[in-house]
Amino acid sequence: MSQSEFEERHGFPGAVRARGGVGGRVGAPHTVDAITRGVVWAAMHSIAEEAGTALRKTAYSQAVREGRDFSVALFDRDGRMIAQGDFSPGHLGSMPSLVGHVLAEYPPETLAPGDAIVLNDLYMGSGHLPDFFMTTPVFHRDALVGFAVNCAHQVDVGGAVAGSQAVEGVTEFYQEGLRVLPVKLWRAGEPNREVLRLINGNVRLPDIVEGDLKAMRNSGRVAERRLMALFERYGADTVGAAWNEILAHSEREMRAAIRTVPAGRYEAEDFYDDYGRDTEPLRVFVTVVVDGDEITVDFTGSSGQTASGINSPFNYTLAYTWHTVKSALVQSTIPQNAGTMRPIRAVAPEGSLFNPRPPAAAGARAVMQQRIVDVILQALARAVPDRVIAASSHWANPIIEGVDPARRRRFVFYDIVVGGMGARPHADGAEAVCGSFNLENIPVEVNESNYPVLVERVELIADSSGAGRYRGSCGLRKDIRFLGERGSISNLSDRHRFVPPGLCGGLPGALGETVVNPGTPEERRLHPKAIYPLAHGDLVSIRTSGSGGYGDPLARDPMDVARDVSLGYVTPARACEWYGVVVDATGSVDAAGTDALRRARHVAAPDGASEPARLGEDTR
Repeated sequence: MSQSEFEERHGFPGAVRARGGVGGRVGAPHTVDAITRGVVWAAMHSIAEEAGTALRKTAYSQAVREGRDFSVALFDRDGRMIAQGDFSPGHLGSMPSLVGHVLAEYPPETLAPGDAIVLNDLYMGSGHLPDFFMTTPVFHRDALVGFAVNCAHQVDVGGAVAGSQAVEGVTEFYQEGLRVLPVKLWRAGEPNREVLRLINGNVRLPDIVEGDLKAMRNSGRVAERRLMALFERYGADTVGAAWNEILAHSEREMRAAIRTVPAGRYEAEDFYDDYGRDTEPLRVFVTVVVDGDEITVDFTGSSGQTASGINSPFNYTLAYTWHTVKSALVQSTIPQNAGTMRPIRAVAPEGSLFNPRPPAAAGARAVMQQRIVDVILQALARAVPDRVIAASSHWANPIIEGVDPARRRRFVFYDIVVGGMGARPHADGAEAVCGSFNLENIPVEVNESNYPVLVERVELIADSSGAGRYRGSCGLRKDIRFLGERGSISNLSDRHRFVPPGLCGGLPGALGETVVNPGTPEERRLHPKAIYPLAHGDLVSIRTSGSGGYGDPLARDPMDVARDVSLGYVTPARACEWYGVVVDATGSVDAAGTDALRRARHVAAPDGASEPARLGEDTR
């Protein structure tokens, strides 16, 4: 299926289609001066950020409040994204389609001030049921002028397992939880209590889910009031003209950036470990086609859809295609909106892993986005190696459930364990920062104060980073002692089998793993996509993969290697083996020993590649 066919079938507004679209209908066409345009743009970004802050500060779940698993964006009345906050690409890139579905169900004449439409359908939204979206229409002097849209990941939406993100044992989304098609959860400012009761009756933690839905309403209301004030100050004609010019500017900059990439076809391949116990690896294959000022990312050649929770609905695939290409090619100061999206297309065959046919399940699609980003960047590295990063650490998303013995109630502990980013062309990878979204590691104190767990260790893993002239980030280890009753862990991770590759001679990062009761007679390793029972007192050790390195490790500054040793990122033995750097007992570089070792390595590899770089993953 092509992107245009997908947009026709799934109700995209014409304005967000990749080949352009109609102009805004907010006010009469006219131009605005550069200063006013800049002020309007700054206001739009500020409104999106403020609405996100309202959502985060009033949310009930730690996934939203601490992990930042939410997003906010602003649209004009035609469904064109004008501005977004600094939030998650999977949510934000799915919103254009979502607004189209909302308008198909609720045309503008059926909307009124105080309305708020909610949905979580995975094929209309961001690919799995836990992500609820809320669309708030914004009116100025009785005229519809735009929409505020937000998304928040719900800690549970029912279904077969707690957390609603199972991989194994599900084949259709009907098994994964409550599915809500577009419906007004608020009507003229009043909550629709019948719909709210229906939602609460089908989730494991109704108080938390209802609290987060109300926080989403708070967010929409903040954005609505701020947008109304903006229109009141400048008038509909000026704001509408500024929006049109912002989109045109974004599109021009995106097309100009694409033209700097040599025309051609660039391919890359990687694999997901599997889609459950005793299953085969899943191929991720992309062809990036650069043609003038347009770029197409084609997933043809990837594996077919699975009979599991591992599938990426096309909306989600498209969202991460937009994000990855824009992030690699355009300065961060250029707004991400409908303008930057127009020159970027995605293609994925219907029935494939990246465009499954309904009712395919996709609850665990959260684990998939990092590989989409990694492989697109690997393909672009063949054209513009100085503008991409190596493969990042693959994050873990474990969900632990059970009974809290102190509170005597059910709990669902949704956690986020983020390793770090791949090495950059001119710098090391950032530690404990995700390379594909804006989620954050949830503080230990929040974990322990809300759930019957004790976090005994959070640390970077020595010798897990991919060596290179610029080092990849280390993997992250988090050890959680389970103090609940009758519990289980729904494990969700990857890179336990296929290492994150480096770029331009950099080495891969180390593999991840999940171990229960490490170092004891009861030690056992868990599959990254399976559910296991937990007993009171069990220790779950979650270890993410490292990230890939960039460039020849023998070209790394010896002082940087010594610093890594002193910080515990690299051991002296690996400093010698991977980097050819001899560090003495005091942590100082032995310059003579280092020079001799590096010269010997270059003699052993006369083609110019260092020995460790040629060994690749065998060095692990």
